[in-house]
Amino acid sequence: MRRWKRSDISERLVLEVYSRPFEERYPADEVLMRETGAPEKVVWAAMMREDDRGSLDYGVNLRGGWLTKEGGGARLAALRGSE
Repeated sequence: MRRWKRSDISERLVLEVYSRPFEERYPADEVLMRETGAPEKVVWAAMMREDDRGSLDYGVNLRGGWLTKEGGGARLAALRGSE
């Protein structure tokens, strides 16, 4: 059985999910779990990492959050260009 780490879920992947239309990314944790196969605890750690960096904002819960100006735009474009 694979031992998952938060670093296994890249910044780019988290921001890419949050950049999608709401209907395609809600709930974000379930989308990330489905796309990566990572357990819920690891997915939440990756989402919280991006929130701590100022890339995400939310009203009640990160599951329905959105990209901030810092997380979207130039940051996401830079990540897309680096791969």
